Amino acid sequence: MKIGVFGLGSQSGRAFFADYLSRGYNTWGYARNSENGNRVLDAIHRLGGIYLERPTNKNNEESRFVPLTQESCVTNDLCYFVQNVDVVIIALPSIYQEESVQALCDAGIWRRRIPIILSPSRSVASPYLWKILGERYPIVCFSTCPYSCKAPKPEVSLIKRRKRTWISSLEGDFNPNHIKLLKELFPQASLSKIPALTSLNNIGAIFHCATYLLNYDEINRKQREGLVFSFYMDGIASRPEVGEVLEAIDQIRLNIAKRLGIKVFGLIGDEREDVWRKLTNGLRALEAEHEDEVEELRKIRKLFMEYLNNCVFSAQHWLDLTYGVERIEGESLSSAIGRTPTYQKNSVPQLRYLTEDIPTGLVPFEALAKMLDVECDIVTEMIDKYNNIMGCEIRDKGRNLKEFTTEYLIDYLQGK
Repeated sequence: MKIGVFGLGSQSGRAFFADYLSRGYNTWGYARNSENGNRVLDAIHRLGGIYLERPTNKNNEESRFVPLTQESCVTNDLCYFVQNVDVVIIALPSIYQEESVQALCDAGIWRRRIPIILSPSRSVASPYLWKILGERYPIVCFSTCPYSCKAPKPEVSLIKRRKRTWISSLEGDFNPNHIKLLKELFPQASLSKIPALTSLNNIGAIFHCATYLLNYDEINRKQREGLVFSFYMDGIASRPEVGEVLEAIDQIRLNIAKRLGIKVFGLIGDEREDVWRKLTNGLRALEAEHEDEVEELRKIRKLFMEYLNNCVFSAQHWLDLTYGVERIEGESLSSAIGRTPTYQKNSVPQLRYLTEDIPTGLVPFEALAKMLDVECDIVTEMIDKYNNIMGCEIRDKGRNLKEFTTEYLIDYLQGK
């Protein structure tokens, strides 16, 4: 089996490449013929591999140099790449997915119908990509990138941590070999057939957009003065009023899920805290029992997610699920963010929090809310605020869903 990583020049692209290569897989990386892409390719070719950096972790994984296997490759020849790999992971921001898939299609991937994995897909990706690849082409959508990672140098991937649980949806037609391959590559992932789960568990649209917009002047001031703005700590944990806006947007997302017939956790009036408490207490007891058994922990978390693979979670429940920040009933989102170790480090504001997460997150959320008669004034306000700042109409460029009928979208999201 050969794993293809499309987007080797990105942080997550190098994380996927280094991680699978370190686990003994024949791994192929593709980078565009660009200044950054060629810099990464040249560095890996020169060294004959990549450095994988890991901080101290419970899995006892140490930083090390990972050499290329005999059947691994890095290239900027897309046709050569497509002809040789068995699965393609697109590790690029979601705003580049359509042009990436068009390039893969031009290189002949549609003839082979090998699975394409979107990491992450953000919201309502597949209908747009099927217009290029053909309806029901096999696409795997992840709701979030599986890694917290950085790429400090062209030849280095720093994987700060792997996220505890991965929610993914199988969208399109998959054969048994595809399923077997995906289960091997992602043993801790829950593989659902309900696209609404990844489209609506798009947590980046909740955390990123309004936080950046409501801190916009302060972020720019600190950047001009060469000061650090800690995105989650300064932008949310220290500003409860920002957290309240995020929670209001979060409730719109949960209401959309409810209208689609999807089970939810954290919807006001239907919190289901008793169920959550029983489930997570059981999970933590099993984790404590198998604390030093990495593979067993992955199996336990996968089983846990398979039980919950028909649900959409509030932001606070997502923090519990993803980062192990134990849920406190009634706690504000600002407080929960403040207790999240990953966010306590100085996370730098990234412009893609606006340029990616609004067109592939808030824009389809607004469209779905209006379609399903869910009040969404705060989402509309945030999109309008972005348009005023940037002097554009992002709805025209984003996933506004105008190309699809209501019936088609509901059937798609429900996995029919």
